[in-house]
Amino acid sequence: MTGYQPTSTLDEPATGSQAEHPLAEAGQHVTERAGHLAERAAGIGLQQADRGREIAAEGIDKVARTVRRVSTDMQTDQPQIANAALTAADQAEKVAQYLRETDARQMISNIEDVARRQPLIFLGGAFLFGVAASRFIKAAGGGQGGQDAQSGYRSGFGTDYQSGATSDFRRSGGFEATGPGTSNGNEGF
Repeated sequence: MTGYQPTSTLDEPATGSQAEHPLAEAGQHVTERAGHLAERAAGIGLQQADRGREIAAEGIDKVARTVRRVSTDMQTDQPQIANAALTAADQAEKVAQYLRETDARQMISNIEDVARRQPLIFLGGAFLFGVAASRFIKAAGGGQGGQDAQSGYRSGFGTDYQSGATSDFRRSGGFEATGPGTSNGNEGF
């Protein structure tokens, strides 16, 4: 049998003369546009990071100058503390210099290198940074006086920071209502 040969198959790749499918063309356009938007967003983020880096360098420099000035005043009375303060000021100035001389892309590259070479040190440092940042944010938030702002209740442990009174967990039977709808904030649950 000198067989039947089809003139066209679905498995053949599209040639230059055949038009691409409209959805494929639209998908490629959307992908390119998303890539451009992502590049632009990354550029804006790096610009913001560079501005923050410059501000941080200025702030660290101010702290270093202040520590250095205070340490010179302390030199006669407490030379050991003054020397430690001078060392801290020197280190702060080195950090400020690093921040001034290194752009955000280079910092990211340096962090990636450390993460690849020393992953445990990197993870430990990231954990410590996270703990320090959460403490800073918690301290900066202040003003809530140990009270849960959404629920209006506070634990029976410790001190009511708004009134200064010490609460007694055993006497009150647990948690105390201090939010709206309580007459004096001492009704236990």
